Amino acid sequence: MNTGEFGVNFVFSCGYDMSANTSLGITFTKPDGTTLTVSSPDVTVPAIDLQTTLGLFVAHQYVSYTFVDGDVDQAGEWSARVTYNDAAPRHLISDPGSFLVSP
Repeated sequence: MNTGEFGVNFVFSCGYDMSANTSLGITFTKPDGTTLTVSSPDVTVPAIDLQTTLGLFVAHQYVSYTFVDGDVDQAGEWSARVTYNDAAPRHLISDPGSFLVSP
């Protein structure tokens, strides 16, 4: 991914079933420490398995978000964490994952 790109789909596997979600969010931490937080309905839980270069992402166990213009504004190492809420009530936070954004 490159600085300034948008329309790029970001997927993140969490390893737990999120099909009963009442709200979802992804918090991206940028290289300078500032954050970008996105939430449902822009963050979704796809109902189909997805084969990726990282392996199989199981349906209902990963989230999807499409970056919009202005989101990817810094080069360097980014990290992301998913937050999940349901009616149980349950509030889950994923382990962080990182990815590189090129200039």
